[in-house]
Amino acid sequence: MLKSFLGWLRDYVVYTGIVGLVEGVLGILAFGGLLSALLGNTAIKAGAIVAVLLGVIGLYILLIANRVEWRSRTELDRRLLQYYCSVLKERHGHSWRIISWVESAAVRANGDASEVITVKAIVECDLLDFFAIRTGAGWHQSEKARRKVKVDVKSLEVDGIGGTRRDATSTWLNDDRLEIIAHFGSPARRGDEIVMVIEKEWPGKCAPLMRDRQPDEFALRFACVTDYLEYVVQLPEGSDVACDAIGLVKGQHDYSLAVRRNGVGPTEVCLVVRNIPPRVRVGMRLDLKKPR
Repeated sequence: MLKSFLGWLRDYVVYTGIVGLVEGVLGILAFGGLLSALLGNTAIKAGAIVAVLLGVIGLYILLIANRVEWRSRTELDRRLLQYYCSVLKERHGHSWRIISWVESAAVRANGDASEVITVKAIVECDLLDFFAIRTGAGWHQSEKARRKVKVDVKSLEVDGIGGTRRDATSTWLNDDRLEIIAHFGSPARRGDEIVMVIEKEWPGKCAPLMRDRQPDEFALRFACVTDYLEYVVQLPEGSDVACDAIGLVKGQHDYSLAVRRNGVGPTEVCLVVRNIPPRVRVGMRLDLKKPR
């Protein structure tokens, strides 16, 4: 019987680590202290209550330690995955051509943003295992704020078919951008069309514009040729905004930039650009006007 118990204890420690073992011991002490507090005399009850409190505090500290350890391991796994995906991309020449990129951002008065990107691309390599994009707020956010950013990658829904979530991973880069990688169940082949919908909930992304009343830029840079870009920024009702194009010159580029001000409803700024060369930063700079 003792041999069986020691074998179980060994396997338990191997599985949970020493932290897990200490958690179990503290749990037993806390339970014993609780029974003493309920059934013993006044002095025993007081001591038992202290023991229970110490047990609870110990468990809380261990819980935090476990969360920190889990978060560190998860971050390491994400960084390794991002690294090997980059190696795979370079080694096998992953490439695609974007047929259309349609992005909309609904900005709330507190600076939070809900974004939806629908991207259609043509595969230009023999096999494409994943599709990656990099996105950011354009300013440094704290790690606590970053943890609140939520991303989903889905298939395109047409007539009630589609819209299921794809396997996706995300990693924060050193330049404050978030790299999102959508993983395919089977590789796409040369000439295939891939369509994805990327949904982002980004608390505080537009705080410089909405809370600090500072100009903010909504711009993109593509690594490949992009045939069509449509970018719509929706601001809260009653917003009066000024805008300029970024990286675009009248007569040299095929683009349009317009502000749609509705009497009732949100204000929208819409940018449409065609035939964007690789690695050219294009977009719009917005600035809220002062109330008259």
